[in-house]
Amino acid sequence: MTRPHLLDALRDRVLLADGGTGSHVQALTLDIDADYWGRENCTDILCLSRPDIVRDLHRAYFAAGADMVETNSFGASPVTLGEFDFSDRAYEINRRAGELAREAAEGFADGRPRWVLGSVGPGTKLPSLGNITYDELEAALFEQCRGLIDGQVDAILIETCQDPLQIKAAVNGAKRARALARRDVPIFVNVTVETTGTLLVGPDISAAATVVHALDIPVMGMNCGTGPQEMAEHMRWLSANWPGMLAVMPNAGLPELVDGRTHYPLAPAEMASWLERFVAEDGVNLIGGCCGST
Repeated sequence: MTRPHLLDALRDRVLLADGGTGSHVQALTLDIDADYWGRENCTDILCLSRPDIVRDLHRAYFAAGADMVETNSFGASPVTLGEFDFSDRAYEINRRAGELAREAAEGFADGRPRWVLGSVGPGTKLPSLGNITYDELEAALFEQCRGLIDGQVDAILIETCQDPLQIKAAVNGAKRARALARRDVPIFVNVTVETTGTLLVGPDISAAATVVHALDIPVMGMNCGTGPQEMAEHMRWLSANWPGMLAVMPNAGLPELVDGRTHYPLAPAEMASWLERFVAEDGVNLIGGCCGST
């Protein structure tokens, strides 16, 4: 079926995104050599080595009721993939990530439109910390977004943002890729506010919103870092001050170490209650989950 433009759909009703990718992948028994091609913890490589796993993950979320899924590309910039000696395959991985999610979306012929968000994570090098230059980061994220857009995503989601310069580099890289493809692909930005009340490199939610607003972004929100309770104050601020649409994708609570493994304590009913509250009290348009959610 023909799906409406994602921004039009968000204006019409609240949409549900998927939950975590790592939560699912970690539950699988995968072989480092056969499945990760010797690159342990490089989840993005599964788009090439095990497309069946990635496609099935997207299908499971759609079957559970999600309106959209994120591509398996959170760490697939050339910079991050370079740490696995795989930067030359960045475009290919991102394009395949988009294609796999699109294939899963098109596989549901039940009359409901479904969308794909192209996931762009913060990477491991931030310009404000001097780990990478702004130009290097923008060029890398342009290449990532070029692959995602050619893979037919409906929007680019720049998420887990921790640095104003990283936000600017990602958005401008995405805009360049969008212009090259001549496609109307909206760009969303989700920031991560730590328990300190600021982003990793220091600015609070109001300063981050100022940066995002200047970049002409239609949807801003929060994801990762904390659970919904810790996000509530910052989402209230966005609700009162952000002129566009809102998104929220919290972790399933603050992580705990249980028997040597990371555990997220929030039960599904608690998460659902918080998301309902964000919609009712803060007017959130897009809800979903991050780490620890399934």
